[in-house]
Amino acid sequence: MRSRPSHVIFDLDGTLADSSAGILWSFRATLDRIGLPVEEEMLRHLIGPPLGESFAILGVEEERIDEVVAIYRDFYAERGVYESLLYEGVHTTLSTLSQQGVRLGVATAKRVDFARQMLTTLGVADLFDEISGATVDLRVTSKFDIMTMVMNQWTIAHQLDVWMVGDRRYDMTAARAHGVHAVGVLWGFGTDEELRSAGAHWLITRPQELLEYESDAGSPVCVLEEICDACGHVMGSAHPGSCPGPNA
Repeated sequence: MRSRPSHVIFDLDGTLADSSAGILWSFRATLDRIGLPVEEEMLRHLIGPPLGESFAILGVEEERIDEVVAIYRDFYAERGVYESLLYEGVHTTLSTLSQQGVRLGVATAKRVDFARQMLTTLGVADLFDEISGATVDLRVTSKFDIMTMVMNQWTIAHQLDVWMVGDRRYDMTAARAHGVHAVGVLWGFGTDEELRSAGAHWLITRPQELLEYESDAGSPVCVLEEICDACGHVMGSAHPGSCPGPNA
């Protein structure tokens, strides 16, 4: 049954903060600079992945990826990093987890200096033990490696006491690869289908659900080896009280 975690790692964009305005502005400015027209709707799907991967999807030649990423980062530093808002309920949830003794970290594909600046501006940086992101020299960009940097700062007794909370498939697959619980959020830039197919252990619709430890409430345990269609939980996790359960 699901119990309180010892450690929680959060993605940043689309999980803690709605940073879409700043990211999209930076994408548009970069694409205008290099003369590459792209439909607006396509840009929204590129929030979350590593920048090099995003620009490759947009059709930037491999040999120009580093150059274009550098242009984007200049625009982002100029304006984009300042255009973000915490999602409703995030500050209270982080504060409560911290007060309960849960260790908190951030693992984001955003460059680490930008991540720290954003979290400081949003007033929550001090709630995290460790803030890790893509390295300034871009030698580390994968979510798995960034999670590793966070986890290496902690002494973890049991991997399953650790939760990775994110809104994209990269967060879920990295969590699975590390053997920790993958918690998908539905208020960000990913979809229900994306998160489920990437292996989310359960899905939540608001930050406060991270404070609901169903093991204390005696909720039923899922006995399926797949995600429950009713609530998004999987075998070994407790269903919320509102879920009709796997046998409904």
